[in-house]
Amino acid sequence: MKRRVLAGVSVATAAGIAVTATVTMNAQAAWTSAWNVSPSGWTADDSPRVSVDRQGDALLTWRACDLSTTYCHYRIQTRVKSASGTTGAIRTLSPEGASVTWPEADSDDTGDSAVVWEQDGHVVGRRVAASGSLVGTVQRLSTSGPATGPVVAVTPGGTAMAAWTEIRDGSWYAVARRLKVDGTLGGPITLGSGSAEKPAIGVDRNGQFVVAWVRGSEVVAKRIKDTVSATKVLTSPIASYGGFGMVRVGVDRDGDAVVSYRSGGGTRPQVWTSRWSRTGTLASPLRISASTDNVGFHHALGTDLDGDSVVVWTRYNSSKKLELVGRRLSAGGTRSTTTTLGLGDRPDLALDDDGDGMLVFHTVVPTATIPYSYTKSSARLISRSGTFGTTKTLTSDGRVAQVDARPTARFTVIWQQASHPYTIKSVTGP
Repeated sequence: MKRRVLAGVSVATAAGIAVTATVTMNAQAAWTSAWNVSPSGWTADDSPRVSVDRQGDALLTWRACDLSTTYCHYRIQTRVKSASGTTGAIRTLSPEGASVTWPEADSDDTGDSAVVWEQDGHVVGRRVAASGSLVGTVQRLSTSGPATGPVVAVTPGGTAMAAWTEIRDGSWYAVARRLKVDGTLGGPITLGSGSAEKPAIGVDRNGQFVVAWVRGSEVVAKRIKDTVSATKVLTSPIASYGGFGMVRVGVDRDGDAVVSYRSGGGTRPQVWTSRWSRTGTLASPLRISASTDNVGFHHALGTDLDGDSVVVWTRYNSSKKLELVGRRLSAGGTRSTTTTLGLGDRPDLALDDDGDGMLVFHTVVPTATIPYSYTKSSARLISRSGTFGTTKTLTSDGRVAQVDARPTARFTVIWQQASHPYTIKSVTGP
């Protein structure tokens, strides 16, 4: 598994959002040129994903449809971009005519990957080899329907674990299942009662998974390796009258887990973290956002191999515009001071092995002429001490950027073009 796990991210459907990334000025020359990932003549949507292996090879995943056909049936597609810059062929994973959405992907140390998505009311998955070729057929993972919110993590040696929630006899359950390197399945693992909220998943360097999800009025988690642990309640004694959501997981090399989540209701929504050590010790929840923050919907979590984390969240400023705020959380649970990062939304971030990282986001910029705004994508480097660098605009026509890291401070970013035909694009740097 990579240095960090970012899972449980819902995808906005509103158009016209800008994506921003920040880097130091002397690093900008090292960025590659942006290139078109999705095929010409196809239109994509705002759910691209990127997964980078230990050599720096990237698997790029997205959903798109062929505009030349009578009906625009979306398909799940992938392609590989090697660390040397070679681009592989586009592979279509899903069958023609199926209703597909929300792909997620992850890779092992050498680039063998697993992709999961929703298809016709169920959760399905497929393996992709390091070369980019498809392994086996599409496998149905869920046991009942409707099933939603799939996430996936892959061990260093290649075994994937997917998690999702599904309805059985009128009630939600959280379920997990292994998808092996050869494309075959393990048996379904019923984790317990759940909700319609998307779960989150991470894995340590020893192949032990952590799955966290919303159960009623609390966030809970389990560890899975040879056995499945007892359920750990993470949110006691936090009261959340509006419920919890937007769960994310970061896992260090030894299995210590940081779980972040958003609480609703009360005076204001808040962003929290819970630290669950590999020995089973649960620290008291930490409020990451300020008690005075009017927290927005999205936040991002990244964790390095030593267990140090960075959290970035959105909040409404005094002008009722969304801005980004970030802070570092040490492996020992110490919170740094917060840094206000300017206007932006839909943050995503990745940390390398030692904690150097990158934040990406988008920003809606108003204009005086039709369509009265444009969306830009940007990036911002993060030092291992938690300092945020300056902002580098990646494109003035991009939204919903996602990022992943090599073991040492080089990052691959993917986004959707904000204007028609919504091409998926990517860049690597710095």
